[in-house]
Amino acid sequence: MDYLPRIADAALDEALASSPIVMVAGARATGKTTSCARRATSQLRLPRDLPLLLSDPATVLRTLSPPALIDEWQLAGTDVLWALKEVVDDDPSPGAFILTGSVEPEAYGPTYPLTGRAATVTWRPMSRRERLGNGDGPAWLEQLRDGSLFVPHNGEASANLDLLTQSGFPGSLRATNAVPQLLAYADSIAQRGGDERRDPVGIGRAMRVLAELDGQAVPMERIWRAADLNRLTLARYYALLERTHVIEPAPAWQTNRLKRLTARPKQFYADTALALAISGLTADHLTSEPTIAGGFLESFVACQLRPEVDRFRGSLHHLRDTAGKHEVDIVIELGGRVVAIEVKATTRPTPAHAAHLEWLRAHLGATVEATVVLHRGTATWELVPGVWAVPISTLWNGRSPRR
Repeated sequence: MDYLPRIADAALDEALASSPIVMVAGARATGKTTSCARRATSQLRLPRDLPLLLSDPATVLRTLSPPALIDEWQLAGTDVLWALKEVVDDDPSPGAFILTGSVEPEAYGPTYPLTGRAATVTWRPMSRRERLGNGDGPAWLEQLRDGSLFVPHNGEASANLDLLTQSGFPGSLRATNAVPQLLAYADSIAQRGGDERRDPVGIGRAMRVLAELDGQAVPMERIWRAADLNRLTLARYYALLERTHVIEPAPAWQTNRLKRLTARPKQFYADTALALAISGLTADHLTSEPTIAGGFLESFVACQLRPEVDRFRGSLHHLRDTAGKHEVDIVIELGGRVVAIEVKATTRPTPAHAAHLEWLRAHLGATVEATVVLHRGTATWELVPGVWAVPISTLWNGRSPRR
């Protein structure tokens, strides 16, 4: 199978050109090793090469030709980072080592040895744009920021809900039904997602509750009660799922220009199809029960946007006030300015769908770079002054032609 370009490829190349060590983090089976091996001259694959690496870490590292890939480096323990520090302090040439890992260590020890020596690149499940082979094409956020997205047009492809069931894990690209593979993935995380002791049944319950709440901001108490876990156990499992990059909660956006904002994160899985598989939901369920489709559609949009947000060194949030009167589904912060997005399952949004975005613009003014209502229809138009209705499918099909 030909290599499909990844949005993060450019960030990886930039990091290799500027830093002696590049740490590539992300969930298992997202294509980290495939992409990094294309750039590596030598490799250590753990656990296969673990005995060799541990025999004399600094000496072994010095024998590797750069760029040297150390795959699943965390299996060697954080002590290997001190050996890397020693090696790159002697020769700080950029592009010496690429470290891939699918589990963030629970702790790095009293200090972090690679401060100032390592750049980090995040690898995520493939967006639909990447699945279609357009990972090296123009970014949607770039089109939004230069205004080329905002051209009245009708004729984009509609975003069918069955797209939400198509996983971004590269190994599922050819699967006609990825559900068995996704459930096996979830079971693997529950059984062996990290090194600490855990109850696989309990963590499986936590994963199911979080999957059912995909795209929702709820109190943590609701999660641990629904999963039949105590608060501390849920906190430990939740942290594990974050460290294995299975979940990627969106922090609540904060600004002193708005009062009484909630600090509660919005729950997101790294792969919407995984959340649906764990929940036991299909595209037919989403179509026949519109009330449950909204959160998963929002999760799907977040999955499309995260690689681009990474590329622009931004951050993805949500916004909600404590009274529940105002909320914005997705807030992307980019260099002090924000892009605000509402996600709607309708194919023809109305001006009422822009109300929260208008409120945000009124309070933040020029801080808001763009406001968009993403919808499942085919048309692009200015919904109300300053707020555009844009098809979700532009996230992977690119800008509409000028008419």
